[in-house]
Amino acid sequence: MNINTLDLNLLRVFHALECERHVSRAAISIGITQSAMSNALIRLRRHFNDELFTRSQSGMMPTALAERLASPIGEALFVLSNAFESPFEFVPESSTRVFRLLMSDAGEAAILPSLISAVRKVAPQVRIESAQIPHDQYVQALESGAADLAIGNLPFLDTGFHQRRLFDDEYCCISSGDAAPELTVEEYLEREHVRVNTGNGDLLIDNELTKIRARRRIALAVQHYHTAVEVVSKTGLVAIVPSSCLPETSRIKIHRPPFDLKKARVRQFWHKKVNHEPGNQWLRQTIAKGVQVISS
Repeated sequence: MNINTLDLNLLRVFHALECERHVSRAAISIGITQSAMSNALIRLRRHFNDELFTRSQSGMMPTALAERLASPIGEALFVLSNAFESPFEFVPESSTRVFRLLMSDAGEAAILPSLISAVRKVAPQVRIESAQIPHDQYVQALESGAADLAIGNLPFLDTGFHQRRLFDDEYCCISSGDAAPELTVEEYLEREHVRVNTGNGDLLIDNELTKIRARRRIALAVQHYHTAVEVVSKTGLVAIVPSSCLPETSRIKIHRPPFDLKKARVRQFWHKKVNHEPGNQWLRQTIAKGVQVISS
């Protein structure tokens, strides 16, 4: 594999396929036809002597080699993109930049509606992508430029990162409509629970229960807060979720948690290397203004 024999335009093709996992959507994302995308993939496979992306029920899945290439190629394209953007200004009206945000489903519900509304008004060609990845991958994604910002209650993003407070989010205990108005610790522990594996809420719960040497009976573990809310609305299970993801439905009863839980300090985080980068600055300001509008 020799870089001197590789058409560097194929790196954009690789990155689009890695992000979209779908030939047609990848083609649309970089403005080429589906047949051109398919031909480019054939050329990539020949160059690397590897399938790179294979068809599955979940879409075009990367091979082991493609997974190893994804981060360095993404970082290289990020550096090139910044180089071609003016270092002194970011022009939202004409920019075609793609911004990538890391956040939970609760963060998506709280941030994205106002953000996309604001972006469409002043930057019609800018695209926003939200991703949910394990927390232990956040640092690498932000350092490499694979992501522009992370939003959430993320205290582990400290050294090498800047942050800005957006809002505080209370945790609420939810149950189906047949539960008592208030749940004591004993009543809470008698119920079966939905655990949310992403986010920090369940870690806080476990810490509090450890203090009283108690454990919950976990009936179901899910990846998203909104899934937990939907399950609770149709079962006798209980869960603790951020208030920002609560629906307006009579099927849910909302209680204060039976023990003290600190509010989630929702902030936006960015790597120090993009602190003065005009596009990243614009994005951060747009998000902050949107949150202020929601809060007012």
